[in-house]
Amino acid sequence: MTELKRTALFDWHVLEGGRMVDFAGWELPVFYKMGAIEEHHATRRSVGLFDIDHMGQFEVAGPDAAALIDRILSSDTSSLTDGQAKYGVLCNNEGTVIDDVIVYRMEQDRWLVVVNAANRDSDFVWIAKHAADFDATLADRSDALAMIAVQGPNAVALIDSLVGIDLTTLERFSMTSAELLGANVLIARTGYTGEDGVELYIDGDVVDVWTGLIAHGAETGIEVAAIGLGARDSLRFEPGYPLYGHELSTDINPFEARLKWAVDLVDEAGNDRSFIGADALRAIGEAGITRRLEAITMIDKGVPREGSVVFDADGNELGEVVSGMFAPTLDAFACHAFLPLGSAAVGTELSIDIRGRRKAAVVAKRPLYRLSPS
Repeated sequence: MTELKRTALFDWHVLEGGRMVDFAGWELPVFYKMGAIEEHHATRRSVGLFDIDHMGQFEVAGPDAAALIDRILSSDTSSLTDGQAKYGVLCNNEGTVIDDVIVYRMEQDRWLVVVNAANRDSDFVWIAKHAADFDATLADRSDALAMIAVQGPNAVALIDSLVGIDLTTLERFSMTSAELLGANVLIARTGYTGEDGVELYIDGDVVDVWTGLIAHGAETGIEVAAIGLGARDSLRFEPGYPLYGHELSTDINPFEARLKWAVDLVDEAGNDRSFIGADALRAIGEAGITRRLEAITMIDKGVPREGSVVFDADGNELGEVVSGMFAPTLDAFACHAFLPLGSAAVGTELSIDIRGRRKAAVVAKRPLYRLSPS
């Protein structure tokens, strides 16, 4: 058996009662003593800390760094300035998704690409293959930079009080540098929970930063909870954020996954872009998609697990669940599935096969959770 990799916070997770599981080859906590549901609520209520150091961080540098990013990414980054970021997808020549990523322009000739843990090795090989056509170098910075997420309505205030920077002025998908609890950090106004917050790229002792944030929360009366994979999944699911291997894969194109907003087929000057997969996506766009990602909530009791078959009211098979779980904020069981266009209007009654029994469900309005404007 392949030995599981561990982040620098592994010992802390075990000491604090984290139930450790295999996630993409990493031994990570699925929940702690309070349980996944309460961890979910703690994040929505105040602040959740997430160990996401298993994710990959690649540095692209050189005179053609920006051109390489433009070649591999679905999103147009030509208008980004130093410190700004963009979400996008890496596509293959068929226009389906290799991974979804965030890229940061550190400087014109230096970029940071953040990839999913499960695709870290394959993404590096894929980007390196295309980097050979450019005057640019690719370096894996994953082991040099630790990464944690600080999410929730009090997350920015918690970090603010330690770095002496008014992070409320930092725009979404932007980053700044600071010293935090003895470490040099890049603070990015990003996250994947549907809440406000930041993601930290740490050049220093991540354990000191992690424990320091918890201690500072206790000192200042801000509730700070460590969050495992279970709540991390439900927190991203409720606002409709995709997870690679579920809502995204090489069998799924970004239009089907409702990521048309992350695909720029033309640049800001109106010129056709030539990123990998662009021609295929133009053809898909012209032909039109036949299915689309939808949210479904259960009427009958039952957990709609991945792979459960979805039927229409007449018993015709429509598709399969790609993500399904209890959504704590809704206090309901819900799922995502790719359903045929014309069969999935909001309010459409469906049924889902759960352990051999068909349970009533209904197509719901997306997203299931949206942060109320402050």
